[in-house]
Amino acid sequence: MYPILKHALACIALGLALGAPARAEAPFNFDTTPGRLPKTVVPTDYTIAVVPNVKAHTLTGTETVVLSVRKPTRTIVFNTLDMTIGSARIDGIAARVRTDNAAQLSTVTLASPLAIGTHTLALAYRGKIQRSDEGLFYQPYRTPDGKTKEMLGTQMESTDARRMFPGWDEPAFRATFKLTVTLPAKYAAVSNTPIESAVTKGALKTTTFARTPKMASYLVVLCAGDLESISDIQDGVKISVWTTEGKKEHGRYALASAKKILAYYDDYFGIKFPLLKLDLIAIPGGFDGAMENWGGITFNEQILLFDPATASLRQKQDVFAVEAHEMAHQWFGDLVTMAWWDNLWLNEGFASWMGTKSTDHFNPDWHAWQGALQEKSTAMDTDARLTTHPIQQKIDTETQAAAAFDDITYLKGQSFLRMLESYLGEAPFRAGIRAYIAAHKYSNSTTADLWSALTVSSGKPVAAIARAWTEQPGFPLVTAMATCAGGARSFRLEQNRFLLGGTEPGREHWDIPLGVEPIGGPRTYTLMRTATTNVSGGACGDAISLNARDIGFYRVQYDPATAGTNRKNFGTLAVEDRISMLDDSWALVQAGRANVPTYLGLAARVGADPNQTEWNGILGALQTMAQDESGKPGEERFRAYARAIEHPVFEKVGWDTKPGDDVPTQQLRQAVIGSLGAFGDQAIIDEARKRFAAFVENPKLLTPNEQVVVTGIVGRYASQMTYDQLHGLAKNAKTTEEKRRYYFAMAGAKSDALAQETLHITVSGEMPAEMASVRVGLVQAVATAGHPKRAWEFYKANYAVLMSSLSTFEQVLGIAQAPDAFWNAAPVADLEAFVRKSVPADAAPQVAKSIERVKFRRELQARLVPQLDAYTASIPPGSKV
Repeated sequence: MYPILKHALACIALGLALGAPARAEAPFNFDTTPGRLPKTVVPTDYTIAVVPNVKAHTLTGTETVVLSVRKPTRTIVFNTLDMTIGSARIDGIAARVRTDNAAQLSTVTLASPLAIGTHTLALAYRGKIQRSDEGLFYQPYRTPDGKTKEMLGTQMESTDARRMFPGWDEPAFRATFKLTVTLPAKYAAVSNTPIESAVTKGALKTTTFARTPKMASYLVVLCAGDLESISDIQDGVKISVWTTEGKKEHGRYALASAKKILAYYDDYFGIKFPLLKLDLIAIPGGFDGAMENWGGITFNEQILLFDPATASLRQKQDVFAVEAHEMAHQWFGDLVTMAWWDNLWLNEGFASWMGTKSTDHFNPDWHAWQGALQEKSTAMDTDARLTTHPIQQKIDTETQAAAAFDDITYLKGQSFLRMLESYLGEAPFRAGIRAYIAAHKYSNSTTADLWSALTVSSGKPVAAIARAWTEQPGFPLVTAMATCAGGARSFRLEQNRFLLGGTEPGREHWDIPLGVEPIGGPRTYTLMRTATTNVSGGACGDAISLNARDIGFYRVQYDPATAGTNRKNFGTLAVEDRISMLDDSWALVQAGRANVPTYLGLAARVGADPNQTEWNGILGALQTMAQDESGKPGEERFRAYARAIEHPVFEKVGWDTKPGDDVPTQQLRQAVIGSLGAFGDQAIIDEARKRFAAFVENPKLLTPNEQVVVTGIVGRYASQMTYDQLHGLAKNAKTTEEKRRYYFAMAGAKSDALAQETLHITVSGEMPAEMASVRVGLVQAVATAGHPKRAWEFYKANYAVLMSSLSTFEQVLGIAQAPDAFWNAAPVADLEAFVRKSVPADAAPQVAKSIERVKFRRELQARLVPQLDAYTASIPPGSKV
């Protein structure tokens, strides 16, 4: 699945133990792989026929499973959820079946033991079509002419295939699947494989799909409805984009991108895409991300479809990046699947890394790896907490499996792989990946299998290096103390775990691939395997990076003299090293290891340099400081200071696109203008209002990118008339992205009365069903816009309605993480009490993470405000910062 946008899709199964996981160091072994299901009976093939009742939202089904019985047994145990099994037959003989819905298990009991060998299990059952994205679900949507229709889709990961058909719903139980579905004759149906036959009888059509290769049950897909498609061929594979009616032409960019990505992956992996077709399926709502079903990837339509007339550059980038991520899964996750959920990062971390690699390859002007540095910083923020977890974590419940889809799995996983590739070398790394996939195709693997292949290809002790990075939480801070002799400099380095708050009694240790690069000198790697070490560091007085190009997943704190030299020569450093210095400096301030003026002085060195990633970090830090100063005596002085920091780059980029502007520069322009508007720059506000007025008269006068920033600013300072204009634009917009744009502009209003109006809209039924997941985000946006207490009280009173169409786990996760959005709305004890009483007991780790962040955020505010007040008061009015 795609990171960040979609973290988890699974049911809550309260307190159900799934068994202890095997140690990650062991190569894949089916018998020792964790799981709840016995391994005495193994499915090898499913033949499934389902008949959905699209009006009643129910389904009936029949299923024949070919079984390999490995030991004599009188019981056959498999997964079911929210279904009733009407009959069961073993080798044609009726058998007794008992279903425990709470345990998500059904058991067939035989009169006498079943002998070792091949047998068949035949089942007839009834189930539900879900409203939320779990198993087979229905998604209401509005057509371009205003009609309301429904589309069917599936979401099986992690543990929801058991909602559509009985089965062995654990990743190690790979089998082939042959699916038949009977639907209204007008429906088009799409699954993992091409259509083998389609027979229409009256108002119904029965479609049979070709048998799949051996695969995990969570990769089964079925989508159906009034669909249309566009197609092309790449390397003998038919690639199609499927949409609801009237939208297929907006799939042209996705189709062209998929062709390029497929060719690139065929070459990189050394194994061509193994299926005959690849469908990219746009679902109008359903979920916020995408899912890598083998041969039939599903997407929220907003991140698959691209209309140049209405879509922003960010949406175009998202389309390519999400496709690249999900298509990487077709090899890393589908062809080779992790043995158990404790190795989920093998799927998601790799797909994130590979997706960024291919995005950067085809779109070098997007600077995707620089953008990935922001993602690395996000992962570090999570990993610097006491409530973090290792990349490779113990999974015991369905809830834990779902919760594993987080920043550590995706973004730390991606960052570690990039660091490892840089240390091993690109060619040895790729050779190891190719060998790994070739050895484990159509099977499962553990982390140990990957390390083994990379060790052989690189000749380096990969398992020993990787162990601490993947099996223990956190990451190191490298403190550097320089000494000079005869003009040459050396550093004494010490590593300790970096924490933003609290202390850790243990003494963690990492093997750190240190990238050392003096300015103008070569980059060298030193593997820091001990708590302290010494490295040479170029000439005295030269700037240096001890995390060259910010590739390493660690932070560096330099001694004052070296930090001063780096600051003095900041403009001569490579941009990635500047990003690293800024990010580390802000993290050290947050951790109480440095003071605010240290960071702000460094940020001022950026000046007019128009690098998007540098500025995104600065703008984020300034926004945090602004939230802390909100309502405080020093607020206006800080806002003036922030405007002064940002004006040099605004003066360079201006309001309008210039010839030669790359995509990051265009996005930076909008970010800086939006930030200046938020900080109350009157000239920016006046110009935004002027442009908005012209846009209302002639919508062609603003590009989609300009619309985002202009509507955001006028929404912030909206009168009732302006708010009503935005509201009209939202209701009349044709695409989900446009609607989101205008509704979020409304949610940013400073006016308390307008904030109340936005809150009411979220539960009024006005927003279309495909925007259900947006409603909670709008309430949170109202809180951030300066109305935390009002938004929090509204959320508590209406959370059940706001989340009514979300999956069970999405609801639980949303409530557990609510304190993050409302951190300054109520006492911590009140926030914690509400979420703990509103979620099941095994969501406690998610609550703990959120409460830790809230407590830290409040402690940070108490530290920062006095420092900010003293610093901004020391700057003479009108002077340059």
